Amino acid sequence: MTRSLLLALVALLLVPAALAQSNAELRRVVLINGEVYVGVVADETADPVVVRTRDGIERSFPRDQVELVAPLIRGRFFRTDPVRTRFTIAPTARTLGGGSTRADLYPSVTVGLSDRVDGLATGFLSFGDGGVVSPLLGLKGQVYATETAQVALGTSVLFAFGGDDFGFLAVPYGVVTLGDETRAVTFGAGGALGSVDGDGIEVANGVVLGLGGEVQVNNGVKLFVEALTLVGEGDSGLLLLPGVRLFGDRFAFDIIGFVATDFEDVYGFAPIPARLSYRF
Repeated sequence: MTRSLLLALVALLLVPAALAQSNAELRRVVLINGEVYVGVVADETADPVVVRTRDGIERSFPRDQVELVAPLIRGRFFRTDPVRTRFTIAPTARTLGGGSTRADLYPSVTVGLSDRVDGLATGFLSFGDGGVVSPLLGLKGQVYATETAQVALGTSVLFAFGGDDFGFLAVPYGVVTLGDETRAVTFGAGGALGSVDGDGIEVANGVVLGLGGEVQVNNGVKLFVEALTLVGEGDSGLLLLPGVRLFGDRFAFDIIGFVATDFEDVYGFAPIPARLSYRF
């Protein structure tokens, strides 16, 4: 009896360790088209990437069709958020992935120029004198990236032209994201500089500081919040944007709230449908 109990105890100790080791060997292979496969990958740098899934089927994918090869997260499979590169306004340090494109009903388009560089184009139309068109262009590049930490630098530039007027406003920034794809914190800082009608370039006196957090509840729901504040001479304030993201393999739909204060008065509104996104 004692020997049987000892063997049972050893089995209880070894089985969880064996399962953990087995899960550690599993990888999730995410394709550019949004499909995800979980299995064993013999060589993550090979072309093509070969994955043997848990049903014993071996699949092969050309390297240019693979967006990501990564371990399971805490031993589980999680669907990848297709809008993980941003909150509502502020960016994260993640990138979209080379060959991927996302369209937001804002409207805006984000393109993965490479695995570490994203390009952004957004259009606005103002019906002022002469009809001023102001497109926003952006570029973000990772300078450091691991499974749980990314650092990126970028800039967004707003151009205004129409009639006799022309100018631009540029916002260079740096951002750091710490954590995995399901729960992370992001912080960053950005400045501003611009020019009107070529009359020299002026630099803003203050900087904008940002802090954001995100928690993925399951394979279709993420909770997030971002806070932005201006630090410098003159007026200051705080902008708080909590949100819920409903998403699938390719689409995402954000519902956000809004709270703003100049530290004297508080303004805001309840959560409303905000943005629909689709990744190609």
